[in-house]
Amino acid sequence: MSASALLEVDGLEAGYGKSQVLFGMAIGVQPGCCSTLLGRNGMGKSTTIKSIMGLLKPARGEVRWKGQPIQGRVPYAIARLGLGLVPEGRQIFPNLTVRENLVATAVKPKDKAASPWTLERVHQLFPRLAERGSNFGNQLSGGEQQMLAIGRALMTNPELLILDEATEGLSPLIRQEIWAALAQIKAEGMAILIVDKNLVPLLGLADRHHIVEKGTVAWTGSSDELRADKAALRRYLSVDGPSPEDAAAPAAAPQAARPIEVGAAGAEPTGGTLLDSLYREHRTITAVLDAASQLLRDAAEPGRPLDVRLFRAILHYFDVFPERWHHPKEERFLFPAIRERTNEADEVLERLTRQHAQGDKALRTLEDKLGQVEKGGATEQAQFLDAARVFIDRYRDHLDIEEQVLMPIARRVLPRSEWARIEEQFRQRPDPLAMESPATLVRRILELAPAPIGFGPARA
Repeated sequence: MSASALLEVDGLEAGYGKSQVLFGMAIGVQPGCCSTLLGRNGMGKSTTIKSIMGLLKPARGEVRWKGQPIQGRVPYAIARLGLGLVPEGRQIFPNLTVRENLVATAVKPKDKAASPWTLERVHQLFPRLAERGSNFGNQLSGGEQQMLAIGRALMTNPELLILDEATEGLSPLIRQEIWAALAQIKAEGMAILIVDKNLVPLLGLADRHHIVEKGTVAWTGSSDELRADKAALRRYLSVDGPSPEDAAAPAAAPQAARPIEVGAAGAEPTGGTLLDSLYREHRTITAVLDAASQLLRDAAEPGRPLDVRLFRAILHYFDVFPERWHHPKEERFLFPAIRERTNEADEVLERLTRQHAQGDKALRTLEDKLGQVEKGGATEQAQFLDAARVFIDRYRDHLDIEEQVLMPIARRVLPRSEWARIEEQFRQRPDPLAMESPATLVRRILELAPAPIGFGPARA
């Protein structure tokens, strides 16, 4: 390890009860640099973070901060040294407002010459937190909670920001905001240690990567070295490596999804495999979510009424296209095919199936609330807007889980011939949409969508 390292972990061994997880972990973070912990689930990344922050007492090894050992200290004492943690699961205070969450643990910087992180600076970084300042923590979407968790850590004015699963479960647009914020934080000279599964933005952001395998570092190197090492990517991360287009993506850009090609078939695939059609359908669903988000932003402005007619059409779209076309394709054809070949996806498949059912129930609730808006006034509209924001964010989270967690497993266990067979099998079933095809429905909704919303996620 370098003598100038801000944080050093050397020979760390730790675990839970009789189960040892870490076997000689050794990483380092230099001042002003960004380092990552990469690897599959269960390899010891979060255990390393907990050991650094004093949330777990290591059995052996050292954690050094500016050359001084800190292992064994209580978490608040370690935090006061200048380590700010954004924990997995966010762990914000649900019964405090956004503002109270931010100021509750605020600390003045030790270096008076530095530009301190204040409430105003956090609001500049995440304007949404300023808009939601009086809302309680449990009233925020997942993306807003993650922004709040990062803002809360910054309010301690740390020298090192540690993020455990920085963008897990977030929609592509929210991920983009998080990556842009982290790029800005790094540009201002703060060191960062980050755990995340989204490789492409990390390649643009981080200076050094550590791949964790069975509780120890199996590979370490720069972003250029990781891009070039296809064997390490396949062996430790189960990916083939970024495409040339992805490799050139800026740090703030979200992981790119396949673009949808719109033609006479609209949302339906013009051929290819089930995988191709699922990606295309995700893009159309995302486009309608974007349109709905734009309507919510417009309605949030003082004196602006909600366009009930258009929002009712959007809710009708979700009732018809995902519920009667897209979800059956997954539940009746894709999910069983995956289960036949592996049990590693069982947990996520059960989670996605539950989300399908929960989403249908949430959709009915939204329809009822929209009816109340037509009969009521400002109070009913405000309640509908809050419920619609949660619905949209959870739907984006759902799509993200499918693309980031399930699809890599499916691509690995299902050969292309099987994808094509499943798609053909799906097309032979009776069409439940009857008079209204998904192509016609998607086109009608998107023609109504406010500019500049269109196919695919909005881009900065």
